[in-house]
Amino acid sequence: ALRERYDFWLHVDAAFGGFAALSPAYAPLVAGLDAADSVCVDLHKWLNVPYDAAVQFTRRQDLQVKVFHNASPYLGLPTGEPDFLHLTPENSRRLRALPAWFSLAAYGRAGHREIVERNVALARRLGERIAGAPGLRLLAPVRLNVVCFTLADDPTESRVHALADAVAASGDAFVTPTFYAGTHGLRAAFSNWRTTEEDTDRVFEAVERCRAYGLS
Repeated sequence: ALRERYDFWLHVDAAFGGFAALSPAYAPLVAGLDAADSVCVDLHKWLNVPYDAAVQFTRRQDLQVKVFHNASPYLGLPTGEPDFLHLTPENSRRLRALPAWFSLAAYGRAGHREIVERNVALARRLGERIAGAPGLRLLAPVRLNVVCFTLADDPTESRVHALADAVAASGDAFVTPTFYAGTHGLRAAFSNWRTTEEDTDRVFEAVERCRAYGLS
């Protein structure tokens, strides 16, 4: 509604969330995405391709060229075809599109929908176990694939970060620090196509074990 009333550029960072559109169950979470002027989605997350691959959708390719046009005479002028030399800050890049195309061709919409829905189910499984643990609490509802949680008692920055370090040192899981609603916490994000319920349980057990022994 604000976009219709005021003249501003609406950009959406849909790094993980854009993939929710693949599932009828979670597509409502990204309702209105089509109203954006530009959208970015990280392919190295839920598309499971090598790191630093992303796609951008924009309504104004002319502005993209105006901002990033490389004016060196030996590079030539932009052509009518997509010319990434004049569309991004990079002059040279590897062929990120190839593994992305392989993944899309191999799994298709149905395959990636299954990965999204399974990852969300696994995230909710972890969220339920955390909610039932006396020493932990959820910081936010598990809406998609990220579980945001903290210590039930005295969640100071040092204690929360110490827990993250202990979990990483265990070699069983890796969670990252976050800060949500004024509270220090941890986050676990699920995106890998190979993740199973056993993996989810291993994350919870690592967190509980490190909390019980490392922070007692």
